[in-house]
Amino acid sequence: MSNPKYIGSPTTKLIEECSELIHILCKAERFGWDNYHPDDEAHTTNRFLVLSEIKDVEKRIKELKKQIFSTEVKR
Repeated sequence: MSNPKYIGSPTTKLIEECSELIHILCKAERFGWDNYHPDDEAHTTNRFLVLSEIKDVEKRIKELKKQIFSTEVKR
């Protein structure tokens, strides 16, 4: 899950968020999209967690694009 206090480059942040998305996607495929962790009293489904991680990845993609475009050399 995205932490606004995380220190690192936009690239590093995106890599971390992508790894979290891959992790929950694997769990959803293995255990089921509507399943949840047995210790989760809120019964948060894998489906919800995937959507949450997608949102985090999309945020980090926007940040990286902003950095790329702001430092792009004009031709």
